[in-house]
Amino acid sequence: MLLSVTISFIIILVSAVIPIVHFIAFPISPFIAGFIGASFGNIDNEKIVYFGILSSLCLFFPLLIILKYTNTFGEIGWGYSILISLLLSGYIWFGSTIGGLIKFWTSRD
Repeated sequence: MLLSVTISFIIILVSAVIPIVHFIAFPISPFIAGFIGASFGNIDNEKIVYFGILSSLCLFFPLLIILKYTNTFGEIGWGYSILISLLLSGYIWFGSTIGGLIKFWTSRD
């Protein structure tokens, strides 16, 4: 599972870092990262939910630090940084869980 989460984390970060491409790639990257990450770790059943939770937790803290200290949205306090990080982490949780679930459904015989 650690390998799956690491691969998912790397896919999401790479799609967010590339200029111009991240406008298209970042919204769908949690789904792609969930699908590819679940295929590497052979994740099934209830582990898919844990995979999504771990993926979102791995990205929550970097998002929080980036939002607070880079002034992405201007001078915002910790409360707004936490709220925005929670929203983005929730989207990443949903996307990676659905991506992993699609991988599980397509690999069943």
